[in-house]
Order: sequence, then structure tokens, then C-alpha cells
Amino acid sequence: MTLYPACRSTRLLLLAFLAFIPCVHAQLEHKSPAQLIALSQTTPPYDVASVRIDNNAGDSGSLNFHDDALIVRNLPLDYIIEFAYDVPSDRLTGLPSALKDLRFDINAKAVPSDGGKPATTSASQDQAKLILLLADRFHLKLHLEARIMPTYDLVVAKSGPKVKLTEGELKDNSWSINSQDTSVVLTGKDAFMSDLAAALSDEVHRKVIDKTGLTGHADITLKWSDDVAADQGGPNVVSIFTALEEQLGLKLESSKGPVDTLVIDHAEMPSAN
Repeated sequence: MTLYPACRSTRLLLLAFLAFIPCVHAQLEHKSPAQLIALSQTTPPYDVASVRIDNNAGDSGSLNFHDDALIVRNLPLDYIIEFAYDVPSDRLTGLPSALKDLRFDINAKAVPSDGGKPATTSASQDQAKLILLLADRFHLKLHLEARIMPTYDLVVAKSGPKVKLTEGELKDNSWSINSQDTSVVLTGKDAFMSDLAAALSDEVHRKVIDKTGLTGHADITLKWSDDVAADQGGPNVVSIFTALEEQLGLKLESSKGPVDTLVIDHAEMPSAN
């Protein structure tokens, strides 16, 4: 099951499961759980929030952010936590069994005291607001624990890098993932190698660490075969690993290292609205 963040260009984030999202656009703003926790300490919370159990049958859900609101529909609590702290499912443990099979609807809104327009927020600030909401309504308490896990090192291939890096002014700094027939295309604008490593982490389901030694930023395009094409096989199937080496002159090498995991110490049914 693959999860994709959604279009930040429309100030909308969508998390969907058991469904493929054909178009994705996101700001390159991956932050570690520790950074998001620190940011939540200086980010104002939502002014009003409603949390309810969703009893409707269905296999898909959504999480939508706007500058002034958060709307969650039919999502399990662990998915919501994973999104808030920017961690995959294998880095979250300790969710109480009583909460595992429930799905939730959340409506939260910022209401400026002066009646004006809410301030524009970044992706990380949206996540920080969600962290505060989880602590307030689910009484969520957790801690970070570094565990040795399989990782990948992003390194330069023997053929040398094929990306044109520049130290010039940043203009866009964004990335997108799109499906094209049986292919997946990752496009980065003004992307640093650390940005590429973060984007690849989402695709290979393992933390990727930038060890290229390359500085500067570049426009990057990477195209590989999707899961359907890979399952069908054939001479035209290109794995993300092969694509990375042939198209960008980079490669992923298996490694192990400390990876921040979230350990839930306490969580309970949401407090009354």
C-alpha cells in the first residue's frame, strides 16, 4: 500500500489509501519528528475543533489543510499521527488496541481575534497544529527513540553525477510526483540532494541519507515503472534504483543507522467537543 502526499499548490493535502493518487505536488519541506515537535511549541493551535468517530463503511479517507482549517475524513488515528510527525508506519509503535480499529472525522479552524484573514501557513506549521490538536483532544503523549534500522545512502554512481547543480538563487524549491501510463515521474525544482533523499525515502519506504557530497540545487526529473508494470514484468520495466543511476548518475546503497521512531506512551478516546 503506497501513500502519497497531495497538491500543496492548492493549499490542499490529501492522504488516501487503497487508492492511487495520479497527481501530487508538495513543497520540499520534510522535517524530522524532533523539528516538528519543536515547531509545535511556537505554533498557535486551532481555535475550535470537532473530533468524532466515523462509523461509515469505506476504504478511503482524506486529510485536507487550508490556511484556516483542517478537515479529516474517515482516517485511522495511526495514519493521522504518522502524517503529523512525518513518519512511515514502521516508525510508530504503542498505539492502544482500543483505538486501532477506529476511524475519525476532524474539523478544526483558526479564527483570528481581529476578524481578519488567517495567516498563511507552511506545510510544517500545518503539521505542528495537528500535533497540538492530537495532544489536546486525544491526550497523546509520546517520545522519540532512535532505533537501528535499514537505511539507504544516496551516493554518486561510478559514472558520475548527471545533475546540473547551481549555487544560484532559489526560485521554486518544490517537487511533484505524477503517474504517466505505467510510469511514475518525480520532478524537483531547485532541489537540493537532501531534498531528493527525502523524496526517495517516501518511494523506497526506507530512510535515505544524502551522502553524495554534492552542493547546490538543481531541476531534477526521475522516471521509473509503477507497481503495476513491475508486477507484469517485461523488458521495459525500469526500477527506481536503475532509473536513479541511469538518469541522474546516483545510486542507493543499503546501510543501517539510527532512525527516529515514535513510541506512544499514552493516547485515549478524544475528549468531548
